[in-house]
Amino acid sequence: MNDLQDLATLLAKPEPPREAVDNGRHKLQNAMLHPSPARKHKKAWLAGGLGLTATAAATAAAIVLVSSGTGAPHTPNSPPDRQMSARQVLLAAATTAETLPDEGIYWHITLEERPRPGAAPETTERWIKRDGRVWFKGKKSDGQLTQIGDQRWGIGPLSVSLDQLLRLPTTPDDLKGWITDAVKRSDLRTSAGRFTAAQQKQGVFQGLVSLISTLPTTSKTRAAAFRAIASYPNVKSTGKAPGGQGLQFPSETGDTVRMVIDPATSQLRHTNVLVWIDGGEWSTSGTYTLTTTWTNVQPR
Repeated sequence: MNDLQDLATLLAKPEPPREAVDNGRHKLQNAMLHPSPARKHKKAWLAGGLGLTATAAATAAAIVLVSSGTGAPHTPNSPPDRQMSARQVLLAAATTAETLPDEGIYWHITLEERPRPGAAPETTERWIKRDGRVWFKGKKSDGQLTQIGDQRWGIGPLSVSLDQLLRLPTTPDDLKGWITDAVKRSDLRTSAGRFTAAQQKQGVFQGLVSLISTLPTTSKTRAAAFRAIASYPNVKSTGKAPGGQGLQFPSETGDTVRMVIDPATSQLRHTNVLVWIDGGEWSTSGTYTLTTTWTNVQPR
């Protein structure tokens, strides 16, 4: 039966008795006044390693544009919102990132650290000028603006220059390939010797995470990093969270990284493990809260 026949059949049906209408209205009013409690969804905790391959980025598919606006209003009998997958979150953030302007003299990082849940935040700020000069303000400088010399830059464990950061590839395959090749050609070591193949793959993933975290680079490169991360199989979604959408994955040190990404702004809002601008990995039992942007506002 086609749609027109369905409509004709529906219109041909006699109206229900007045008693049934009144009874239905009464039930609807009760449901609106006393709705059933919403179901709680358990978070899907990630176990095991990343299981990465050097060609994982090649699986990236077409961009899924996810609206950041308010969804349709619920009625008492409507189904719950479908949870965004990790891939959808990352691809939506990539779509936003590539539209952001790269104008600005300074890359500005505001970092709030809460060492434990409920603790007062300690705030630090950094201004990174395109010529490589860096200014810092925080507790260590007694709240005074201080210029930093000889800043090291790292895409995860890989040492790079600021000029390289600003000229990185802008497609996920090329970006991941560039980092993979650079890691293989480097002399990265641990106390046990040179990086193993597994450690190299972890280093590439850590490098991609650093590009969506704190490093100054172009919007298109950041979008490529989001898309490359979206191709990894064990990055999982934990659902809506204050500030955006929750993701989790295992870190190089074996901890579970929990982060919140806002697809509407492409900002990494909160995380318990942070890859810093020098490539170092920081962790806390509390939360790091980030805001990053290009700006013309001078250090102050």
